Amino acid sequence: MSVENSQEHVQEHATAVNGTGGSAAVAVIADAVEVVAEEGLVFGPLSFTLAPLGMTVLGGAGGSGRTALSLVLSGRMKPSSGAVEVLGCADRKQIWRHVALAGVDQLDELPRSVRVADILTENKSWSQRWYRLVRRATEDGLADLCSDVFGTRDLPPLDAWVSDLSSLDRLLLRICLALRPAHGGEIRMLVMDDFEQIREARDRDILLGILGRLAERMPVVLNSCNPLPETAPPHQVVSLDTYGTHIRPTHDGLPAFTTSDPTDGQ
Repeated sequence: MSVENSQEHVQEHATAVNGTGGSAAVAVIADAVEVVAEEGLVFGPLSFTLAPLGMTVLGGAGGSGRTALSLVLSGRMKPSSGAVEVLGCADRKQIWRHVALAGVDQLDELPRSVRVADILTENKSWSQRWYRLVRRATEDGLADLCSDVFGTRDLPPLDAWVSDLSSLDRLLLRICLALRPAHGGEIRMLVMDDFEQIREARDRDILLGILGRLAERMPVVLNSCNPLPETAPPHQVVSLDTYGTHIRPTHDGLPAFTTSDPTDGQ
């Protein structure tokens, strides 16, 4: 299916959902979206819609293209074929402007050898004209940037080294920065990559609680290898081909006493 035909299908789907040419009733409409790299198919073709509020999990094993789909939904990557409309926009630059992306190490990993104040000061400087003096981050600035995401959780100290923060606090700080981009545009959707980068079960529960709270006012897309725990907020699942073109052994070595299927919940 060509990109032009896919765009027409997206518009027809939006009309069917709303009775108009817009797509206010859905956050995302994807029609036969796929990404192909030199090594072959990364993911797709996928067709799905996402609600205007709530949490969605992109589920699939490592290498199934979850990060690539996250990049497509946030406007950071152009699909090889198919079409996607996000927040009523089909233009990738407009999608980028209104969708926050966090948790992709190649794009937003924080340098570990600097202090929290340095991170905040630099972020503020990118939003100012080059000739304006940028004052060093203050406690008020920290609260303004982070309180909404951290909620009742203690904010990281300004003088703390990034390397001394827990993996959860580092990720939450990245989410805060993603929700307050330098371009100053209104963020209306959050995409977070790699839920499993948070190792501790308690921290995962805290993160899910925070994402669930954010999902009450905007669509939140979460990338995860495994099904979320039963205690997770209500969520939709978009399943990618769990193994794609990867070679999967017929005899995978799963112990006889284990009955779980790695594709369960995907």
